[in-house]
Amino acid sequence: MNKISEIFQAWVVSANPTPEQLSIAQYRSQVCDSCSCKKFITAIQTFICSECGCPLSKKIFSPKPGPEACPLAKWKQ
Repeated sequence: MNKISEIFQAWVVSANPTPEQLSIAQYRSQVCDSCSCKKFITAIQTFICSECGCPLSKKIFSPKPGPEACPLAKWKQ
C-alpha cells in the first residue's frame, strides 16, 4: 500500500469507523499519548506525529497493521 492510499483510507475510516476500527484507534491513541513524538501544532490546533508528520486524529485509523503504521513500531494493533 502506498502512502497516499494509506492516508486516504485513514481519513475515510475516521469519518465512520466500525467498532473494531474504533477500538484499535483508541488503543493507538493511548500509545501516542505517552510518546515523545506527539506534538501539538498551534497553527492548525491539532496533534501530529513528529516522525511522519501525520495528524494523529487520522493516523490512528491507518489500515496498516500496527507495527507497520507507526513509524517507530510502537503500535501492536
